[in-house]
Amino acid sequence: MRDITSLLVCVLLSICIYGISIMYYFHIHFSWQGVQEACHIGVQILQNLGNPALKLKSYMALIFASLPLIVWVIFSLMGNAKPKGNYGNARFANEKEIQAMGLNYESGMIFGCLNKGRDKKLFIRSNQPLSTLIVAPPGTGKTASIAIPNLLSLPQSCVVLDIKGELYQKTAGYRQQKLHNKVLLFSPFNDENTMFFNPFDNKVIKEMSFVQRKKLADQIAGTIFVGEKGKENDHWVISAKTMFSFFALYAMQKFGHTTLAELAQAPKKDYYNELQGDYLQMCQIQDEDTGEFERNPKEDTLKAFFLQVANDESIDDIVRNQARQYSSAAQNEFASIKSTYDTFMAVFSNPQVARAVSKMSFDYEDLREEHISMYIVIQTEDMDILAPLIRILLESMCKKLLTKENNDPNKFIYLILDEFVRFGKMPFLLEMPALCRSFGLVPLYITQSYEQIKKYYGEDDVKIIRANVAYQVIFRMNSFEDAETLSKMIGDFTREKTSTSKGNLDMLKQNISTNAEGYKLITAQDILSNPMDKIYILVGGFLNRPIKADVNFWFKLKEWQGADKIPYIPPETQSQEVVQNLGKDLVKENKEECNVYEYKFRGLKGY
Repeated sequence: MRDITSLLVCVLLSICIYGISIMYYFHIHFSWQGVQEACHIGVQILQNLGNPALKLKSYMALIFASLPLIVWVIFSLMGNAKPKGNYGNARFANEKEIQAMGLNYESGMIFGCLNKGRDKKLFIRSNQPLSTLIVAPPGTGKTASIAIPNLLSLPQSCVVLDIKGELYQKTAGYRQQKLHNKVLLFSPFNDENTMFFNPFDNKVIKEMSFVQRKKLADQIAGTIFVGEKGKENDHWVISAKTMFSFFALYAMQKFGHTTLAELAQAPKKDYYNELQGDYLQMCQIQDEDTGEFERNPKEDTLKAFFLQVANDESIDDIVRNQARQYSSAAQNEFASIKSTYDTFMAVFSNPQVARAVSKMSFDYEDLREEHISMYIVIQTEDMDILAPLIRILLESMCKKLLTKENNDPNKFIYLILDEFVRFGKMPFLLEMPALCRSFGLVPLYITQSYEQIKKYYGEDDVKIIRANVAYQVIFRMNSFEDAETLSKMIGDFTREKTSTSKGNLDMLKQNISTNAEGYKLITAQDILSNPMDKIYILVGGFLNRPIKADVNFWFKLKEWQGADKIPYIPPETQSQEVVQNLGKDLVKENKEECNVYEYKFRGLKGY
């Protein structure tokens, strides 16, 4: 509007200058009659432009008349030449840009939705094997709008960390009966446990070379024996770790299998029945009356065992040399190593845990070839006890699955890692975002704050995971520091700031200046005050195009009403036919009693 006004002023000024110039060059006296004569001459000049008979003074009048317009054009071009967005060009993404980011509205992991009316939603989804990070305090709806909707919609295999058991209770039955998943529950202290995990099971290690077995033993030892922060290289912890690798390697070479429960008892085990020859005689005494050899209760069978292993040529030299060192170790030092070992391995001495790790009830590749829902349910009070076991399970599983590439979306494995930081430091998890694309693993990291990640992983690791994840879903936050960090990541947009100054004669003199300035598209305060039903979605490579979306609460969708009421039926108690019939009866009952929408999984396309 300001440009149009200035143009009109310049046109009027040019007309006035044109008339005055004609009166000057043609010596016309200023009067009403003179003005009329000047207008007549001005029209004739315009009509005869290009005529050779037209005198120079006619062109001079035109030149002076055009000066205001020339000045206006120059200033207009200068204003337009000012680069747009020189302080930033952040803005919210539109629907076309959302699809250009590699997202879709049809299939894959659900982040949120766009409400298109009372009964119409577009679900913002990704079917790419890329990682997602969600940082939100308790009560913001991250479980009800992210974890549960994905468990009710993704037919592929899912591995779920479930501290409270809420995800198992609300989704296991639906995934079993509607998405036709095999359901496994790993909850060692729960009588309903249906999954068994033994990383040293014969079917896991039978094809491994010694080098691979040693790598496995060292990997698991490194997961169990973790020193306190600042004491990671404690002598006793490292020595106990070495002892674990020794016993594990010996058992794998000698017997072809072992268990974590057996390894927990290894330093305290009675080896009398495993001793042979001279090493057996070391633990025997001759009866004075009968002359027969019988066990000497005063002799420690462990030392004889070490000597026997040290001279067993069927065992690899690395194991034999370690046994030789233990056979001559100082008693006090060895006792301290055993004490440290027992402290870290105590969890595997629990009968319920020992049963849960007694065998291997699944193959890692089953997660790709079949559709399996694996729920890892650990109660809060058991967290410190079982955390090492869960770390072993996740690390063994993920590292094995990262050895075989997979680009088939039907064989993707979704890892819903709710409150993953509470299970202790798992460095391999930080590597997942950089590696998962080629192997079809799709990790979803869920935690309450960046401070939680810093506590267990350190500040540098927080920067790594934030830089490597492909997607971030931002709920309302309570931490100003976290909100400010995200605000800076999104960046600024350029806006014009107009200032007006006036002199003493306000009506006759004023100065208007326009300056560009950068301003945060989403301020820290916006994030701290974000409504409960709104989220921002950030996509790697498009951080300056955040998606403003709606929270997708699962219980507000007709497709899923009553989904949490479908119970999980253990396979051993019901035939598949009974399970299917029971599911149909439950759906019918829910329709009659609750008058809810009929259960029909429609792939959750936008409707």
